[in-house]
Amino acid sequence: MKKAISVFLTVLFLFLPLCMVDSSAAYNSALDTLAIKSDVALVVSLDNGAVIFDKNADKVMAPASLTKITTAILTLEKCTNLDEVITIKQSSINAISGTNSSTAGLLPGEQVSIRDLLYCLLVKSANEAAVILADYVGGGSVSAFVDQMNEFATKLGCKNTHFVNPHGLDTEGHYTTANDLVLITRYALDLPLFAEIVNTVNYTMPATNKSRERHLLSTNWLINPNFKTYYLPYAQGIKTGTTSNAGRCIVAKASKDGYNYLAVVMGGAYEDVTGDGNPDNCAFLDCKKMLQWTFDNIRLTKVADPMQIATVVNVRLSWSVDHVRLVPEKEVTALVPAGNDASSVLLQPIPEETPTEVNAPVKKGDVLGKARVLYAEDTIATVNLVAAEDVHMSLILYIGNGLRNIFKSTVFQIVFLLIVLVLAVYVGLIIRHNRIKKRRKVPRPVKGPRNTP
Repeated sequence: MKKAISVFLTVLFLFLPLCMVDSSAAYNSALDTLAIKSDVALVVSLDNGAVIFDKNADKVMAPASLTKITTAILTLEKCTNLDEVITIKQSSINAISGTNSSTAGLLPGEQVSIRDLLYCLLVKSANEAAVILADYVGGGSVSAFVDQMNEFATKLGCKNTHFVNPHGLDTEGHYTTANDLVLITRYALDLPLFAEIVNTVNYTMPATNKSRERHLLSTNWLINPNFKTYYLPYAQGIKTGTTSNAGRCIVAKASKDGYNYLAVVMGGAYEDVTGDGNPDNCAFLDCKKMLQWTFDNIRLTKVADPMQIATVVNVRLSWSVDHVRLVPEKEVTALVPAGNDASSVLLQPIPEETPTEVNAPVKKGDVLGKARVLYAEDTIATVNLVAAEDVHMSLILYIGNGLRNIFKSTVFQIVFLLIVLVLAVYVGLIIRHNRIKKRRKVPRPVKGPRNTP
């Protein structure tokens, strides 16, 4: 039964129009209840793009090893043969020497496949693996690879992302945001092998020319059942990060019953919040709480349909009717708390996009406006409003309206004034001419002979 529901929801989401989903976070009010402590927290639906939680999703932050998602993307796209073996350079090892950062213990001169380097990068979060791959893909230049990272981010539409290195160690000018990380991660999830690698708890790396087998343990404790405080059974990766500037960070994907979500948490603290005397990774805790709440409380529900009258608008130029009903263009589904339906939401026309009056003719299905779907005063979706019926135009009213518009037009008024002015001048000239002509016709008095004494 669960499998059938999952298939149904997946198909439904595929055909769900993304333009119907509003980008604003509808359930931020639950963040206080969940006691989310991290600086940045974001949960979005991978199915329709709906934002469930948004806490400072556009805040510029140090990304730490979340940077490696982009490093992996470029490697996967530019390396056609992942079994190709790379000989590790001394310079790549030297690049992270003294940083006291996460490594896989790779050695200069060691020969390792690109595939295994990707596992080192994404499972163990090895910084030297990031440099090795950047050097190889960048044609011997890590800086050239970083330029490619920035070009990729720009083309993807990231608005507040800039990379300075391929691993994420704190460096001035190296930053991103949760919203940009969603764009980057969604892109990565469509690449072959990426989702498989980031959902790996343990990876046995084959022996090399300089090392026995290595056992790589994922830094993501949400997917490791041995860490019961953080473990989330339906989590599927993706990447963790920790630096002084970034705090604790995680990008996680989780899927259950056909619902798929992506969470980004940044700036998490490392302190005892469970009261057991041991410091806790608050990014893991916040991520788990938000995803768990979402799966427990949010359901895809029909919130509007074409049978629902949103508003009416007046109609001109028609004898038969004086208004037309506006209804949703199509059925609208949205992620809302379980137990709610269309009666729990408000369909509110958007005044600046919905006229109060239209002219006939109107055809059924014509888009005449737009409405918000509100739940608890938050916008959870938007939908076009269309005419529910045909409205025919009266020819007589149309002609009369046309004449009235002509008379009201500025051009007509100017022309009319010019005509009046010309007529006035013409009449004035005629009057003047007649007066002159009349004076010419009046006989002059004849003077008589002068009398002389």
